[in-house]
Amino acid sequence: MAIDWFTVGAQMINFLILIWLLKKFLYRPIIKAMASREQGLVDRLQGVEIQMSEAEQLKKHYEVNLQQLDSDKDNILAEARQQAETDRTLQLQSLNDELQQEKKRFDEEMYQQQQELGGVINRDIAEKALQLGGKILSDLADQSLEQQVVEHFLHNLAALPADEQSVLQQAISEDDAVTIISRFPLNETQRDKIRSRLDQFATVREIVFELNEQLICGITLETGGRSWEWNIDRYLAELEVELLKPLE
Repeated sequence: MAIDWFTVGAQMINFLILIWLLKKFLYRPIIKAMASREQGLVDRLQGVEIQMSEAEQLKKHYEVNLQQLDSDKDNILAEARQQAETDRTLQLQSLNDELQQEKKRFDEEMYQQQQELGGVINRDIAEKALQLGGKILSDLADQSLEQQVVEHFLHNLAALPADEQSVLQQAISEDDAVTIISRFPLNETQRDKIRSRLDQFATVREIVFELNEQLICGITLETGGRSWEWNIDRYLAELEVELLKPLE
């Protein structure tokens, strides 16, 4: 069989032309499109990776913020509890101070009322005691209540302890005057008895006799900045305490 080289050559040329045409008009656009698409995929992939990285960083940032918020929340709650406890303590302290002040005012008012009541009782008892004492002494003896008071005063002067006698003697020696205070006027005989008794301690330059209606059935001696009292105030004070006990 004879080979038609011309036909073979023409076909080869046609084939090469077809290859060139396919490459120029078909393969190249396809390859270019594929390359472009591949580059697009690569770019998108890179964008996705960047977004994922940013998302990861944002996630970490949020996690840090959440941890910080948790920590801040605990601190805020702790501070709030502490502040509430402090406020509660201050309020309780303020309330306690107010209660203490109210109690103090109440105690002062009660004490004032007791003192006022005690004064009324004292005056009443004193008057009754003087009246009763004077009546009893008048009935039982020839001497008056005043004379008995003076005698009791003189007796107590003589019965002073040795150390008190020394103090009284020094006070009389250093002072220019001795003051005798009584509720009732003393007659000349009673005054002379008192002078004689005081001269036993030291020479008295001057004796001043004074009256004090607040003094309850007794005599007070003042000299050298000191005083010696003999009266029933102490007994009335003890009686006052007993009478005021139910009020306490």
